[in-house]
Amino acid sequence: MGSIGSPGFELLHAQNAFYQLVGTYINSYAFGDMDGLVKIVERVQKEGHRIPDLEAAYPGVTFKNKSEWPSANADLADGMNQLISILKEKKDDIKRQRIERGVEEKFSKLTSKELPSR
Repeated sequence: MGSIGSPGFELLHAQNAFYQLVGTYINSYAFGDMDGLVKIVERVQKEGHRIPDLEAAYPGVTFKNKSEWPSANADLADGMNQLISILKEKKDDIKRQRIERGVEEKFSKLTSKELPSR
């Protein structure tokens, strides 16, 4: 990964800062439509079967050895399967918790638009 100033270090910490700043808002919005969220996770999972050439997209950044990518991608797909199962099984519990915490009221009135298909 490197240290301060190296692309890997900077990208990782930029991502972490982004999640820290907006993660609560994105998740609060996304989890308002559980069925829609399941469809999005399934779409991401489907599109993620083909591993892009990350080295070409991020030159100069050190990644795991390419031979490790397929197993890491399979682990990610398994994690997404678990997330999909939890979202379906705990849908009512999540909705109840959102109402109890005031998240549903805060985010349920936001409008959304479908992402364009590729």
